[in-house]
Amino acid sequence: MIIKEYCKNNINVEEACLTYTDRFTLKLPDEIFQVFISFCKLQGPKGSEIIRGHLHDNEQIYFKTLKYERRINSYLIGRYVAKKAISALIGENNLKEIIIQNGVFNQPVIVCRSNRNIQVSITHCDDFGAAIAFTDIFLMGIDIERADIKKQRTLESQLTEYEKRLASKVPHSYDCFLAIIWTIKESLSKVLKTGLTVPLSILEVKEVEVHNGYYTSLFSFFSQYRSISFIVEDYIVSLTYPKCAEIIIDILRMKVNLCNMLQQKCNMDS
Repeated sequence: MIIKEYCKNNINVEEACLTYTDRFTLKLPDEIFQVFISFCKLQGPKGSEIIRGHLHDNEQIYFKTLKYERRINSYLIGRYVAKKAISALIGENNLKEIIIQNGVFNQPVIVCRSNRNIQVSITHCDDFGAAIAFTDIFLMGIDIERADIKKQRTLESQLTEYEKRLASKVPHSYDCFLAIIWTIKESLSKVLKTGLTVPLSILEVKEVEVHNGYYTSLFSFFSQYRSISFIVEDYIVSLTYPKCAEIIIDILRMKVNLCNMLQQKCNMDS
């Protein structure tokens, strides 16, 4: 199912903001669709200033209503990384011309001059964000989480008894297993446009298969979807997409480039 596909990688350092954009494809019986994925690592207050300069006037108005630093950072990272992915997909280089609004279920809605029926899914964890931009012919979701032993009790409380038995299939620490299951379920919730407003048992993970450097998963009640997950340092990234589509992605290259991006952050901090 997973094969390598080469494309030109894009790792940028905008002073205090690191970004990496790549692409993969979803193959249906009669057509192949490009999906662009973008990652961003915020580098402190200067990075926030850089990102804010890419907000549309309407987004600036909303941004000024935000009061708490955590919400401010998540908004900036989410909007910026979404705009980077959308820009790569549609070729709109002026990020200020891309507006990300909130839909009735708080899902991201794209408004721009060259919108060609596309959607975006956004996720963030602390100062790290990711987004995928794709055609609205199908539905996708992305989520990232950091494996953290401090979150173990909270995440474990959200597992079904069946999911707890899957832990033996994951050759990583228990807190890493919990983060994997959490990201899989949350990425599905974004596909369904519900977020975590539904009972998490409905999003139950039925199966986890170990591959060379990544995992694939299926769901108990949403058999039409599949997830693919991989680990980079202490971050877990999960993508959920239609099971009827073949995903063509180079996980190894993506992991290497993400490590390079994170290493640049370490070098800048030292």
